[in-house]
Amino acid sequence: MKLKQVVVWGIPPFLLLIALLALWNNPVTRAYFDGDYWKAVGKFGESLRLAHARYVDDEKAEYETLVDTALDGMTSALDRHSSYYPPPRYEEFQNDTKLQYFGIGVVIRKVEEGILIARVFPSGPAEVAGVRPGDFVAKVEKTSVTNLTLSQVSDLIKGEEGTTVLVGLRDVVGDAREVKVTRGRIQMSSVDDVRVDSNGTGYLRLEQFTSRTGDELRVALADLEKDGVKRLILDLRDNSGGLLSAAVEVVSEFLEEGKLVVSIKGRNNYPERSYHSKPTGPSRSYPLVILINEGSASASEIVAGALGVSGRARLVGEKSYGKGSVQTVFGLEDESGLRLTTAMYYLPDGSTIHESGIIPHLTVPCDEEMEGKLRIQRFQDAFSDPESFEKLFGFAPVRDKQLQIGLSLFSGKSLKEIQGQLEAQEALEGNP
Repeated sequence: MKLKQVVVWGIPPFLLLIALLALWNNPVTRAYFDGDYWKAVGKFGESLRLAHARYVDDEKAEYETLVDTALDGMTSALDRHSSYYPPPRYEEFQNDTKLQYFGIGVVIRKVEEGILIARVFPSGPAEVAGVRPGDFVAKVEKTSVTNLTLSQVSDLIKGEEGTTVLVGLRDVVGDAREVKVTRGRIQMSSVDDVRVDSNGTGYLRLEQFTSRTGDELRVALADLEKDGVKRLILDLRDNSGGLLSAAVEVVSEFLEEGKLVVSIKGRNNYPERSYHSKPTGPSRSYPLVILINEGSASASEIVAGALGVSGRARLVGEKSYGKGSVQTVFGLEDESGLRLTTAMYYLPDGSTIHESGIIPHLTVPCDEEMEGKLRIQRFQDAFSDPESFEKLFGFAPVRDKQLQIGLSLFSGKSLKEIQGQLEAQEALEGNP
């Protein structure tokens, strides 16, 4: 009878052994066998209970608040790329990686005259409701935006999908109107500003690397090739990165099959992995120039670095950001998330971009003021009506020197010749 109870209610020794081996083989659950782990858990638990019971402000001492604060401090102390996402921020992060959000589909800027609608996404809720680029936001529902920050106005406009928002607008001549807009899921393309000129020089800007970037790039390249593209400028300036898989897909469109794109090395329990090019479309051998700046990071640096060191592309602009580490986001049970640095990137030549960035073949400086102007111009046809543009934004349209130098690389001149011309031009511009 006693033996029968062991069989029915107990755990057979071999199943217990399998369970223990599974815990031991997992680097996360292996901590259960570590006395230092339990000592640390005990110390944290004791501190948590004391803070909850004794701290003067009981709202700040709620268990959830204390744990969120502790996790935020723990991850931020590891490095600048690790972080903790409470549930609402984790959802925002997931939407950001898909380049989507819930709103009306506009880009707003704060200028001297107020909050300007700088861009209206095609076929989005705002365009359907009659919102136009160049309109100013006067109020959202009954709230005046006069003394609000740009982020505060953005928060008022965003909301749950299917809800409506009443936006008060005024146009450039001062006429006021109100529009009711139904908020929707705004899905932004990671590929933007695709064009080719009469000489066959193409231009394409990548905003971010998402799960859709590879497909969107292939469609854009097919359109450019249909229009007779013979050479291409790929603009990665201010592209903060995104998914590694998307970066490999982008590089694959410009390299032969099987070329090394990037390697990843982590701790002993994180095996080294190498990613190679797998082109899915036609061979693309036309000349390629990539624009980068200090805002080009992570996946952007993988693309620029892989194509640069392989000799497939020439790089123009400024030294990139220098984010050569891999972050893995782990979802927690309460729908929060931990973003932890788990490995490092290495380019095909074995170099790392971490903290050092990528130095372009041609360095073309661009000061902060000029970069700000170029970002504002990004969504405007600034040169079609420069007088109206200056009235709206407070400055005359400016020329993009980095782009112009990039275009000059297609002239057949050597890097040395173009560098000499650039230095001569800068010296001339510096003279009174």
